Amino acid sequence: MSSTAMKKKVLLMGKSGSGKTSMRSIIFANYIARDTRRLGATIDVEHSHVRFLGNLVLNLWDCGGQDTFMENYFTSQRDNIFRNSHISVLID
Repeated sequence: MSSTAMKKKVLLMGKSGSGKTSMRSIIFANYIARDTRRLGATIDVEHSHVRFLGNLVLNLWDCGGQDTFMENYFTSQRDNIFRNSHISVLID
């Protein structure tokens, strides 16, 4: 990544099965909607970096939505999850 790249941390959060990973895959990985049916549940957090609109690099954190994970994001993992985040997208 270029030193001139503008980097932004983006959290994708919401309940299990709400479509976070499907949305990420359609927008950033060129999936077509029917192909997202093959995607499994996200376990903990999946990280990916996507160059977007030239010099913008999105550090995507796709957060698993199972109750156990969600509880940890707001307690024991809170500092790690939310540190330096620029955008939070809540899928309901």
